[in-house]
Amino acid sequence: MIPLSIEFSSPLKNYIEAPKPSLQHIPLEYKKLQKFYTAEKETVKKCVPFLDSLTCGYIIPFPIDIRFRYDDEKQKAFFDLNEAIPQEIKHFFEVSSHNEKQISNDLRYVHRTVEAVFKFINTWKIKTPKGYSCIFTQPFNRNLPFKIIDGIVDTDTYPDVINFPFYWTNKVDTPFTMKGGSPMVLVIPFKRNSWKMKIKVNIEDPLNKINYFSQIFDNYRNKFWTKKEYR
Repeated sequence: MIPLSIEFSSPLKNYIEAPKPSLQHIPLEYKKLQKFYTAEKETVKKCVPFLDSLTCGYIIPFPIDIRFRYDDEKQKAFFDLNEAIPQEIKHFFEVSSHNEKQISNDLRYVHRTVEAVFKFINTWKIKTPKGYSCIFTQPFNRNLPFKIIDGIVDTDTYPDVINFPFYWTNKVDTPFTMKGGSPMVLVIPFKRNSWKMKIKVNIEDPLNKINYFSQIFDNYRNKFWTKKEYR
């Protein structure tokens, strides 16, 4: 099967780290994890759905280091860049804010630690084949100091860059630096289809589970799983 193409383009292509398949951003903690914590008890390292979530889609990384700090006196968060960055290109990297009136309090992420909606500026335009859109979301199964506000964009027709609104979720009394090259947002391309839901009674034959559980380990991987590729 010929793979479909997703295109990322930026005027800073040769100066900042480019988007990569999520496979290249698997957390070190996952790589170090053992497959069993006893002789018979599996860890999440043996869970194929968990691994699929880590390798799904593409990661747009932070282009440079961005440092969070909170000013108690001003009751305000700041996102600092290296002062050596020329003023004329700082707009490519600065974190901006949304007007809080754009989203009601009930729709805001409940675990936010700063009462504000921020936005990561993105320099990468994204182009997908006709009929394909992209989900923009939090990199899966990672402990990050922020929460991306999920969104879907028809990237086959939308011609401009897409920025990423987010909430700050880390402790405000501790400065935190998001390192250039570390995961910022997860991009998942998908084909737009119309769906119709059906709800049915499922009368399951218990004997079917004999086949499913006939092996001690890796039943799902060996019998039902299909490999996904993002290159």
